Amino acid sequence: MVELPAPAKVNLNLRITGVRPDGHHLLDTRFAYVDSGDLLMIEPSDALRVTCSDPHLEGENNLVFRVLAAMRQAFGIRSGLQVHVQKRLPEQAGLGGGSSDAATAILAANEMWGLKQSRQALIDFATPFGADIPCFLFGHASRAAGVGERLARLDIPLPTEQLLLAHPGVGLSTAAVFGRFDAVMRQSGQLTPDEASDTIRAESRAGDMALGDNDLEAVACELCAPLARLLSILREAAAKTWMSGSGTACAALLPDRKQAEVLAARLHETGSATWSHVGRLMAEHPLAAGWETAMNDWGVAKW
Repeated sequence: MVELPAPAKVNLNLRITGVRPDGHHLLDTRFAYVDSGDLLMIEPSDALRVTCSDPHLEGENNLVFRVLAAMRQAFGIRSGLQVHVQKRLPEQAGLGGGSSDAATAILAANEMWGLKQSRQALIDFATPFGADIPCFLFGHASRAAGVGERLARLDIPLPTEQLLLAHPGVGLSTAAVFGRFDAVMRQSGQLTPDEASDTIRAESRAGDMALGDNDLEAVACELCAPLARLLSILREAAAKTWMSGSGTACAALLPDRKQAEVLAARLHETGSATWSHVGRLMAEHPLAAGWETAMNDWGVAKW
């Protein structure tokens, strides 16, 4: 058995640049990884089985199962894998937990089934299963465009301050947030009607994005009062605070670990957060440098 990390990601900023005819949104966003995440325990098996520490994410309910089943079919694989997902990240948080699990499983299957597919080939295969999966397969902090599949290494240095992540205990579905965003844009006349929904809005919003800019934050706060409250509290204590992805996890940068831990404790004491993590942003996915390095760095079990 091998244990492999599935790290969280944070969107450093996010802009919606358009909508395709199929309804998928076009993005301009920057990602970095976080030194916290789920853990996958994987071993060879005669069949494909996926269990999870969260019972409602067992079997076919788990994205890991769906992507691995598709890989078996696409590459004619007869053997299976036994995968157990130890969830540590909150759901519907904008941290990419399920997508990261799927990406780690894809990398493991590529190795254990001897597929020898390139990272780009894996990205092309995985993109239809989730817009966040490619950023985890890419292996480096990145700038993403398209529906998330067009990736380039991040062109700006990562913040070096202490990172505090916090989740209010209430999630939002990605579909609900994007749906509300589209409704607001239509009301303001900035989104084209459905029959011409592939029109790009980027030209009227040109220019680079600042750290923390997120087109979805305002509508997510409309939909989730606990998120709005959490952001308000964080902004009283930290100079830079923002929402990741479509929410509802929030990031804040603090000068040192002690201040971040004190703030995290206050959030829990007041009921403003039910999950938090104090750590750092990472430029590289822990599996980017290779299996042995990753397992040594994370202190996880080997075959």
